Amino acid sequence: MRWIWVRHGETEDNRSHRYLGHYDAPLNERGKEQALAVADQLKNESITYIYTSDLLRCKETAHIIAQPQGMTVVETAALRELNFGRWDRKTYEEIMQANKSLAEKWYNNPYDVTPPEGESFAKLGDRVGRWLSDLEKRMLPTETAVLVTHGGPIRWFLAARISGNPDAFWSVRGPGTGDILITEKYGQTWRSSSS
Repeated sequence: MRWIWVRHGETEDNRSHRYLGHYDAPLNERGKEQALAVADQLKNESITYIYTSDLLRCKETAHIIAQPQGMTVVETAALRELNFGRWDRKTYEEIMQANKSLAEKWYNNPYDVTPPEGESFAKLGDRVGRWLSDLEKRMLPTETAVLVTHGGPIRWFLAARISGNPDAFWSVRGPGTGDILITEKYGQTWRSSSS
């Protein structure tokens, strides 16, 4: 079983280094070019399913990938980015200036501490983890799914399922916009085979 993770292409918020959660930002021109490059890289892959976050930047990326394959894209809110609440579309500097104490607590303990009106990494992990477990049950060992999502869910998967340590979230190297990460399941274990 193979999961090909794709982080959506670039948006203007990504370019300006803003936290981008549930705000529905479109791809910018570079993001569209990145999605086309991913589509070209994956054109010879034998893909069974393409799933995407239901946020616009992922949907745009997924449809560009699906077009040469002639495939249908399945949208799910389970693959959404972390909900940053009132921190959505703010820079690190803006967040630290507005609420340094809470921001430091969140950076030190993101699984228990929640951004204002947002969600914790524990909630993100529950949401993504449940959906992935269901996907594993539905897929055959010979099948491949493309998962178009965001940096947060991919880093959670790398920390929780690849390294076996959810607390490693900040220390795992997450993908950049438009990057691909290929993971494969061997027995009950997921491994990263390439990126």
